Amino acid sequence: MSFRELELKLAIDSALDYQRLCEALPGFEEEKNQRNIYFDDQRQLAGRRMMLRLRIEPPSAWLTLKIASSRREGVFDSEEIEEAVALDLALALEAESRAILRIDAAVVEESRTRCESPLENLVEWGRIENRRRCYRVASGLQVEMDETRFPGGVLRWEVEAEGDTPSLAREFLDRIAMEVGVTLQSQTQTKSQFLAENLRN
Repeated sequence: MSFRELELKLAIDSALDYQRLCEALPGFEEEKNQRNIYFDDQRQLAGRRMMLRLRIEPPSAWLTLKIASSRREGVFDSEEIEEAVALDLALALEAESRAILRIDAAVVEESRTRCESPLENLVEWGRIENRRRCYRVASGLQVEMDETRFPGGVLRWEVEAEGDTPSLAREFLDRIAMEVGVTLQSQTQTKSQFLAENLRN
């Protein structure tokens, strides 16, 4: 399945601000615990602004290829291609200390086509854990509050909103944040970009 993803990402300064905003948002639906594993072959995908991710979110697992298009004032525009993966297969990969992606999947073939490379050695280069709280705040507007744990116990908080009207989502979130004394900043990096930088430092 392929689709365009237009996503507003805003950074939150602290765990306290994250909690304040969670409590202020209407329309809570569910909390998800996600585990992401990222793969590449000698940075061939990263060099073409692509990202290949296995997301484990029991009872489901998904393999996703993201192709970045643009980023402006916290709005990330990308193409996303994803495919369901059997949970037992995903968990077996997760159990490896450094997973090697050996899944016969259309997303992997698409990665090779887009990258113009056989990508014969898709090796794990990083993992994160993400706690996501989902809110349906209005018709057509879903907000996701993320607390992400990176290697070394580094935490990052952000709010995401998907949809065709990111400016309206920004207005709504800024108003709620102002009411509870929280400052939101336009996010400059995706989770995978932050992870890569964190691992280099």
